[in-house]
Amino acid sequence: MKIFFVITISLISNSCTASFCHWNSGCPYKYFASKSSYDSIRGDIRDSILKLKGCKAISVWGLFRHGKSYPSMNFGREMEDALAIKNYIISSYEKGHSSLCAQDIEDLRNWSIDKKIFSDYNNLTPEGHEELLGIGKRFKEALPALLENLEKDSYTFRPAFGIWIEDSAKAFVKGLKSRNVHIDNALSESDVMAPYLTCGKYQMDVLRNPNVFAEAAKYKANLDYLAAKDRIQRRSGIDYILTDTNITALYDLCRHTWSGVKNKLSPWCALFTKDDLQALEYIEDLKSYYKSGYGSPKSDVFGHIPLTDLLNNFRRTKDDGKKKITAYFTHATMLEMVYTALDLFKDSKPLSSANRDRERKWRTSFMAPCAVNLVAVLNRCVDNEVSDYNVVFYLNEEPIRSICADGICTWKEFEDKLSPFLNTTIDFCEFKSEPY
Repeated sequence: MKIFFVITISLISNSCTASFCHWNSGCPYKYFASKSSYDSIRGDIRDSILKLKGCKAISVWGLFRHGKSYPSMNFGREMEDALAIKNYIISSYEKGHSSLCAQDIEDLRNWSIDKKIFSDYNNLTPEGHEELLGIGKRFKEALPALLENLEKDSYTFRPAFGIWIEDSAKAFVKGLKSRNVHIDNALSESDVMAPYLTCGKYQMDVLRNPNVFAEAAKYKANLDYLAAKDRIQRRSGIDYILTDTNITALYDLCRHTWSGVKNKLSPWCALFTKDDLQALEYIEDLKSYYKSGYGSPKSDVFGHIPLTDLLNNFRRTKDDGKKKITAYFTHATMLEMVYTALDLFKDSKPLSSANRDRERKWRTSFMAPCAVNLVAVLNRCVDNEVSDYNVVFYLNEEPIRSICADGICTWKEFEDKLSPFLNTTIDFCEFKSEPY
């Protein structure tokens, strides 16, 4: 996985030069932290599934983030308020005060809003549906013998609490094209794929604690961010000072109105250079790092819960061979907690507001985009009539090679890695809280 990131970052830096005009940029920046389109970063399990001689896949276990969704009410309202800036941008261009290109202005002038952005808060978007549908289809094609004719007790599909999560599960199952498949009801309390949701201590100490986002707030006083803010101001040409709230809302308009599935640019993204988008992306990385990553002391503990379920699932499947697929649908937060439990994407130093490390491993654009998925495949291998087992981990449909050598864990390596998590408890939660 480390090699994958080095290659990816190199491609971002060297494959093209920034174009002044957004509309005809041959290499637009498309990494928008947790709002990144899945198609912008994914592999293809049909091409990357490891086909091992003498081995057969007998079970799949996976954590899937929901697909692209409409913004929450608070962010949606700020985006709606920012729409008025559109007229100021066009007016500034007509007065010769803007550095935007004519076509970018024309595209912005002709742009019309999808009104569902401001009414269907948090709901799954059509693009989000396509993301999960496509994942289901590709897994079915990659593992046709395993995922054909799913019968009762051979599968588990369970979403976390939230209609957009439930709709994501439905889209994935539809992609599998298995008839009469039942999707479990979402539970309104802690579950395997979201144990933090009703943890009172976590809700109070982390999610509702503004100090958790102190590094992200301090970064906005860093010269790196201030330079980006100045560029955005000058590029738009408007004659009043944009606030940090304005900048965030414009950024959200850019990334929520960009289509990864249709590969359609958003004219709102013309307001930002690549450097601007990278600075704004870093703010999102700082937030997630201290909310659900290595900067939050209990993240790895929560990550143990689904990994324990994974180990127990594969142990049972070794014994009885029944469970073909277990798929949990959840939030980016849960995936980030699992990464910390597995020591994935761990930087040598904590992320800091003082320095934006361009080579950092913790990048939500790649590890927590829309529809991100972490999947483990259990293989049975037979040699001279003796059965053995191994496990391969995949992230976004590409093998993870940093967990075990060549990406293939022997059964002993797999058990040694996950068995320390078996006795994990979350008694520190102290009390239950309503899901946020």
